[in-house]
Amino acid sequence: MADLEALTEDFWRFSLETYAKPGVQALSLALQDDHGCDVNLMLFCLWLADSQGIALESSGVGDLALAAGELNNELVSPVRSARRWLKSYGETAREGLSIKPEYDALKSVELKCERLVQRALVVRYRDGVLRSSMASPVSAARASFTAYAEAHKANPDAVKRLGELADRALERDPF
Repeated sequence: MADLEALTEDFWRFSLETYAKPGVQALSLALQDDHGCDVNLMLFCLWLADSQGIALESSGVGDLALAAGELNNELVSPVRSARRWLKSYGETAREGLSIKPEYDALKSVELKCERLVQRALVVRYRDGVLRSSMASPVSAARASFTAYAEAHKANPDAVKRLGELADRALERDPF
């Protein structure tokens, strides 16, 4: 298997390209904010589906969620909250109070934290999680998202949005 740094960099590059596709960012953030989904774990499912035709099974999703959980809870979420708070504060602050340098610094730190989460996902995946091969990337992504929805006990709206995310991210038209 490719080395850790190469895999992590490939995953990061895929994430940036995928996140920039029309509708992917909005769906990802809605799933994160409205349903508590992990954007990096969703991107990881998409990356495995697209690059290897791999679908994660429920226990594999659970293993990966555990690998990223502490980093998300103790590092990413507080930095994200601080960045969002600062943005909101800046929108209501007095004229002449510029928060842009601080906001940009927090955004940079948040992205570095996200990369750390992605590395943790790659490390845990390399250690072995339950997965299976699928016929196409979109079927692999949908299977992983079904497992994700089961592990996450997602409601029907989240399940529907996960399917939409698979279609948009992998440039498939929703059916």
